[in-house]
Amino acid sequence: MIYKFGKIQRQCNLDNDKNGLSFVKDFLPDFSQEILSMAVDGEEISLINNISSKAKFVNFYSLSDYTGARVMAISTTALMLTAARLLFPKVNISIEHSYSSGFYCVPQNISKLPDNYLDLLKIKMDLLIRNDIEFKEEEIPISKINKFKKGRFKIFEDASLNKIRINKINGFSHWFLSPLTPSSSYIKKYNLHPFHDGFVLQFLNIKNSETLPPIQNLPKLFSVFRESENRGELLSVKFVDQLNKRVKSHKEILETIQIYEALHEKKISEIADVITNNKVKLIFISGPSSSGKTTFMKRLNIQLRINNINPINISLDNYFVNREKTPKDENGNYDFEHFDAIDHKLLNKHLVKLLNGEQIYLPKFDFKNGKRESSDKKVKIESNTILIIEGIHGLNPKLTQDIDRSKLLKIYVSTLTQLNLNLYNRVSTSDTRLLRRMVRDMQFRDNSVEETLKRWASVRAGEDRWIFPFQENADIIFNSALEYEWNVFHPILKPELEKIDVSSPIKNDAMRLCKLLKLYLPITTKYIPPTSILREYIGESSFSY
Repeated sequence: MIYKFGKIQRQCNLDNDKNGLSFVKDFLPDFSQEILSMAVDGEEISLINNISSKAKFVNFYSLSDYTGARVMAISTTALMLTAARLLFPKVNISIEHSYSSGFYCVPQNISKLPDNYLDLLKIKMDLLIRNDIEFKEEEIPISKINKFKKGRFKIFEDASLNKIRINKINGFSHWFLSPLTPSSSYIKKYNLHPFHDGFVLQFLNIKNSETLPPIQNLPKLFSVFRESENRGELLSVKFVDQLNKRVKSHKEILETIQIYEALHEKKISEIADVITNNKVKLIFISGPSSSGKTTFMKRLNIQLRINNINPINISLDNYFVNREKTPKDENGNYDFEHFDAIDHKLLNKHLVKLLNGEQIYLPKFDFKNGKRESSDKKVKIESNTILIIEGIHGLNPKLTQDIDRSKLLKIYVSTLTQLNLNLYNRVSTSDTRLLRRMVRDMQFRDNSVEETLKRWASVRAGEDRWIFPFQENADIIFNSALEYEWNVFHPILKPELEKIDVSSPIKNDAMRLCKLLKLYLPITTKYIPPTSILREYIGESSFSY
């Protein structure tokens, strides 16, 4: 058996099955306070479970990686839900979406909670932590779950799963997307903040592993989440089981897809009208990986042309500095996502000239040789011309520090998924983007699903540093999520994820995503319109890329 933790990789032999907690105590004693969970031959399970003597690979996780961070987030949520149930047994808490290093939570089926509710909740959570209650776990065959009609288990009615793990905490039964820590004492810090109709539950994560940051005010991002929630309520598709019900009907799923696509088109048309009415000359489009920026820009171009605007598209990639001047990361590799990988001084100089009515020659970057070259492509802003510039640093104020802010408009594109599995299990927006990227890379970039998964942690780290801190700088946020896309990805990605060998370091991610995909009934790609943002990833788009 090979076991791994961070950069530690060792081999050992087990004569008998061994409890995960005992294994850590015997083989990784210096890290017993850090390790939160494990994966045995790719299956993520709690440390309270046994490691089979026949297992080949065991991986252990802490807050230093995204797997451990997810375990901490969900364990803190489980603790909060338990405390809330003890306080008010008839009140359900809904986990709506992520917000400011935490989750936005809203009490359900009650008009008003006591004013001191969060104080009482904190007292109860602190008591549970001091008492170090065990997060028990039981594996149950799907066939034995007779609670499909209950909200918390209804998702399994159509799931192609054989078994699920049920957590029993202080007498309450729940199921979660991730294993939990062995007990409540692993939760060292958390915060509760009153917010809008509910509160924000903050927890330690990969960026803040020791202290929790002050809660951020993100009104623009929050309003987009609210807009998505309202859309779900309007269409009665707030949970995956409601969407699966529509998938069973050919007519209903076609209508659902058409409505979601029409909502996208309406929003893009409204953005084009804002641009036209405000007479701005520079549009910056930014967003994390696989958020649909390219297709959004192409569809925006069409709407602008309808408004008699001639859009000219410029890629920030052509302003890369020469390879030898590119910053390097902590491992000595070129960091192409670093802000200084872009020649922002040259970009500002060119933009100032363009806004003054002058003509410039756009640079061209030779990726093969790593050199920026001059080109003969001329650009000049005419009376009905707008420049659209796409790139990850579009919201960073330093990128346009010499530009009159009134002359530019910044758009943030992201997949702010609002469709949840039940009241307290949410679909991660980063997982949705990961599925998009895996499909695209497999079909158009000759990268396997495994290769994309291996790179994802690095991609997310770059986003955390260079994109997400600037979200609120956007003038407009476009939510590119389509509630039905996991159903489309199911038949494409599930077989590929299952192929990944048990020896792969990302086997646990592959198995986790595969289990999630099994909760969605598959949809054929033939139903997807050729102009859909989803076509950027699955192919057969009417746009050229």
